[in-house]
Amino acid sequence: MWRAALLLALAATPLTAQARAPQALACAVLAAPEGLDAQLADTLLTLDEAKNKPALDVLHALVDRCAADQFLGEKERSAYFGYVLGRMARDGLDARLKAEGIPSGLIDKALDIGPGNANNPATQVTQGDLRRIANALAETGKDPAKVTPVGWGLITAWIAATAQMFDALRALD
Repeated sequence: MWRAALLLALAATPLTAQARAPQALACAVLAAPEGLDAQLADTLLTLDEAKNKPALDVLHALVDRCAADQFLGEKERSAYFGYVLGRMARDGLDARLKAEGIPSGLIDKALDIGPGNANNPATQVTQGDLRRIANALAETGKDPAKVTPVGWGLITAWIAATAQMFDALRALD
């Protein structure tokens, strides 16, 4: 009898997002249609709400499905959306950065962001951030003055996507 009561109590207890398993975090990423990562990268580069709405609608549907499967509450669902947006945008930006001759790992290292780093919360990209990246580029032999405006836009978008991803991940822990 006490086992049944315990099981009922456990079943009625809301689940929290304590240290989500990697496969749970990857749910929406794995279910995403091909090319969504590039579209989400565009959302950070263009900031055009009308143009970005279709990609964000697809992302919302994916997140809603995965959040329901994981019993996420509204606050956790919102954080999960932010995590997936940042993660997929990073995936879409990575190849573009490489095409500009800018390794994404260099940005992560220069700002101590990305997997395994401090990932201090960031609300905006500062001139100090860009100066650290310019110095890191110079140390690798790439003249920062030769980085195109597109390249600097990609760097800024990478920083924003990374901050979004890790800020949301903290909210899920």
